[in-house]
Amino acid sequence: MDEYYDSEQIRQIYERNVDDIYRLCFSYLKNTHDCEDAVSAVFEKLMKKQPVFMSQKQEKAWLVVTACNHCKSVLRFSLRHLRVDISGLPEQEYWDNRENTELLELVLSLPEKYRIVLYLYFYMGYTLAEISGIIKVNESTVRSRMFYGKKKLLKLMGGTEYEKIYRNNGAYKTDP
Repeated sequence: MDEYYDSEQIRQIYERNVDDIYRLCFSYLKNTHDCEDAVSAVFEKLMKKQPVFMSQKQEKAWLVVTACNHCKSVLRFSLRHLRVDISGLPEQEYWDNRENTELLELVLSLPEKYRIVLYLYFYMGYTLAEISGIIKVNESTVRSRMFYGKKKLLKLMGGTEYEKIYRNNGAYKTDP
């Protein structure tokens, strides 16, 4: 027997996850218009497919994977079609007024393989194992991308590559 979400359940799922999905889509697409379209598409897919979730964690994971896949499709499309840069429009103020804007901008400037891992870990709170499942790479690859992504981020911030990555005694710092 098929179970369908009523409008109240959809609203609750939307309210719980919209901010995280918006930020994730923005990390891929880097402009508010495409990002808003992507968020709408993700929640539209939720309403059409009506997946059954055992927990809110599973619900969020489904939305994250769906958002990543949708954003990648949008980016593939944009590679084949001419685009106009709209980043200077007033809507950009939404991100300009956020806390840690400089750090977020630095993270977003990293190559995609580092940017996504750092974003999912630090901004969305996923563990390395969960990130591994979401982006479908080995956990050791996620750890490696985390290490090199942090290294690149520290260079962008003006620090040395060993600063904050290694403890004073030279031992490797195990927590990312």
